Amino acid sequence: MQVLDWAEFAENGLDAPGFSMPGGSAMTIGVFDGVHLGHRLLLERVLQSALFPVAVTFKRSPKFVLRPETDEGDILGEDQKLRILEQMGIGLTVMIDFSEKFSKLSGKEFIDLLKDRGNLRYLVIGSNFRCGYRHDTDAPSIKAMTRAGGITTDVVEPILAGGERISSSRIRAAIAAGSLVEAAALLGRRVEIDLSGLSVTPGPGGVYFHPASRQQITPPQGRYPVLLFEKNSPVGMETEVSMVPEGLFVPAPFNAVRIEFA
Repeated sequence: MQVLDWAEFAENGLDAPGFSMPGGSAMTIGVFDGVHLGHRLLLERVLQSALFPVAVTFKRSPKFVLRPETDEGDILGEDQKLRILEQMGIGLTVMIDFSEKFSKLSGKEFIDLLKDRGNLRYLVIGSNFRCGYRHDTDAPSIKAMTRAGGITTDVVEPILAGGERISSSRIRAAIAAGSLVEAAALLGRRVEIDLSGLSVTPGPGGVYFHPASRQQITPPQGRYPVLLFEKNSPVGMETEVSMVPEGLFVPAPFNAVRIEFA
């Protein structure tokens, strides 16, 4: 999978070497924090088309950028999200580093850039998707706008679990409450923490990792059974970790790059 930042995509589009899409691209747009079951439905629609599959996403939720006081932390770090998108079969991810300048784009300008720079032929969005300056463009408006340009847009209704919509906010709340079984059911896989690149403090018999330095949400204090993965290893080692005031305590051996809560 290739990754382009938004500035490069907006300036050059997909004219760079390595992109072959004679029939055009199929795109979906979203923050995709967690890449949960609802997100997967959008991504799978894109992958089912015969077109080149593209995900347009954000480094961090625009909500957290515009209103830092609401920042609960991310379910996945950037590398984790990209890894999952690649595993699903996405060919290109366009990464938006949300900024004040980007926020001034109207919805029409944003969609026009996707169409013109990305040879957009098929778009998949959630029914609650909005974009543009002050959310000036909703899903029905996007569908009408793209239809006029000969582009097919599918608007997908949310997936429900227990009568409630599956959302990243709901999953964050479950993780923060320690309801990791519920969070895993909504994600469609185990809750995980990326340890690579985190700041580390030595401790007795192990080390303290500091997920907060990457703005990743963690469960409350306590002991948790996990699978601990070393780099390039598909098999995890069973152990226990502790969430304590000092951080995430991982016992030796501690050369892991990722943990999954069992």
